[in-house]
Amino acid sequence: MDYKIQLISFIASFLYGVFFCIFNMFNEYLIRNYKPFFKYLVTFLFILNMVLLFIILIYKINYGIFHLYFIAMVVIGYVLGVCVIKKYKDNVKSLKIYRKFKK
Repeated sequence: MDYKIQLISFIASFLYGVFFCIFNMFNEYLIRNYKPFFKYLVTFLFILNMVLLFIILIYKINYGIFHLYFIAMVVIGYVLGVCVIKKYKDNVKSLKIYRKFKK
């Protein structure tokens, strides 16, 4: 694999981890008030779709050559996304504008 394709794959895997984090939190927000069976079913289908989307992405970028360090980049992107979103949520809660709209 060429180094340019490998670098693009690293960046795409990292960004996919951030994308996955954002959509995972959105999924949790949408299903928080439902029964446990429905939550498990929707979460399973969500994870399945996200994995298939990642496989298609890797296939389109580097013709399906898959390495374990692409998964490591997804995990790093996910963890960094969680940290940034958590920090962002804390900053939003401290704003006066947020308090006005919350009421």
